Amino acid sequence: MKLWQLLPVSMLGMGACAAANAADLPVKAKAVEYVKVCAAYGAGYYYVPGTDTCLRLGGFVRFDAYVNAVGTFNPMISSAAGTAFSAPGTGVGGYPLNTEKADDYMTRVRTVVDLDARTATDYGVLRSFVRFGGQWDSQAAAGSPAGGSLYLERAFIQFAGFTFGYTQSFFDTGTDYMLTIPYAGSNTWTSAIAYTAQFGNGFSATIALEDAANRTTGVQYGPSSGTFTGGSTLTGLNGLRYNNYQDGQQAPDVVANLRLDQDWGTALLSGALHQVAGLTPAGVGGTQYVGAAGTDSWGFALGGALEIKLPMLAPGDSFYLQANYADGALNYLGLAGTQQGRASALGSVDLNSPFAASSGAYYPIADAIWNGNGYSKETGWSIQGQFRHFWMPNLRSALYAGYVKVDVPANATFSAANVALLPGAALFNGGYSVNVTQVGLNTVWSPVKNLDLGLEVLYSKVDGSLPATAGLISGTGSAGTLTAFGGSTDVWSGGFRAQRNF
Repeated sequence: MKLWQLLPVSMLGMGACAAANAADLPVKAKAVEYVKVCAAYGAGYYYVPGTDTCLRLGGFVRFDAYVNAVGTFNPMISSAAGTAFSAPGTGVGGYPLNTEKADDYMTRVRTVVDLDARTATDYGVLRSFVRFGGQWDSQAAAGSPAGGSLYLERAFIQFAGFTFGYTQSFFDTGTDYMLTIPYAGSNTWTSAIAYTAQFGNGFSATIALEDAANRTTGVQYGPSSGTFTGGSTLTGLNGLRYNNYQDGQQAPDVVANLRLDQDWGTALLSGALHQVAGLTPAGVGGTQYVGAAGTDSWGFALGGALEIKLPMLAPGDSFYLQANYADGALNYLGLAGTQQGRASALGSVDLNSPFAASSGAYYPIADAIWNGNGYSKETGWSIQGQFRHFWMPNLRSALYAGYVKVDVPANATFSAANVALLPGAALFNGGYSVNVTQVGLNTVWSPVKNLDLGLEVLYSKVDGSLPATAGLISGTGSAGTLTAFGGSTDVWSGGFRAQRNF
């Protein structure tokens, strides 16, 4: 082949080789976006790649073992803590009754994750926060086997001074050095719409509309009672409860506070308005059936809290004081031993002995009680103090003392027929008072950072102005309806906690 004929072939070959070499050349990769630290909101925040949002991930894993308590170290003295009054199995009495074989201890394992996302805007920081998880309980409910459940603690949005979502009530500070939730003092989570105005130098004011359902104790009509068989003793009784004539909520609670945060501590003054709505019983004022008519009024609550830091004693030391008053809004006093529930009764009763001869107590409580023509509001007050001391940076103790009292006005709870069968019921109708006294102590050791190992002991006493009374209000001596009220009881409770925060 002549040279001029080889040129095109050679050029095609060179082109093919060039194409092959070009295919082997590396393509320029896109820049990798590494997670960057976000220092604008404190430690632990990182920029979400590709955004201007800063995110912090946290949470904890916790193991609790309770003695004579349920929930979160909640002693067995209220309907909110009633799950522990019933031993496993069927045919057990229920709240407030306990037996010789009732559970002495329970365990709970809880894990929680929280996500805090913040973004700077022209209107200030846009924040969303959620804390959720799950738990396993050795007794999930009265008479039920062990089991797991989901758990939600926080879910809210904050923007330009507004808060929308499920969070700490703005009536409260949320401060608690104990493992238990004290019965004296408000500490409740609720859903809310709120606006907070910042005036500078740590001074702020908040107005909030909060879900009334999270603060409603109940409206009592008729006595607390239970049906029974097998004689007019407490044996066979299916628990005690009153008919709750609570009407529908038409208005949220209106909550306001003034707050001061300083280097020396925090001061809070708060108030709340709470709708008290009750159904009119059938036969009253021409009412033909329950629900045909109702009445409502407004209850209220006032509160004050003060936390003082005491670094002159030891770094981290502090003292906390809270005092509240309520009229028709009893949950603002505390009383439930939980941040997510309400109690409609206080006390505990020994199932195996006559109530009047036992050390038991049972006192129903409500926002309002039937007086024969309408509903009279119940009132009360509470005070608590807590002191926390660091013996060493990794060893601390807390001491708590609290007292809460509820006054129940004269009422028409028991009918004339009830009083004829149980003369002591007239004392109940005349009005009474009930109080809870608590003293507690805990010690927490942190052998390494973010690990707490703690022990707590708590003494609780329920006492009131009525003698322990139990008896028949309808039926016969072998089967019918029985009621119980009055008395006094106390319980020692507490437990152990291991918690790893991250």
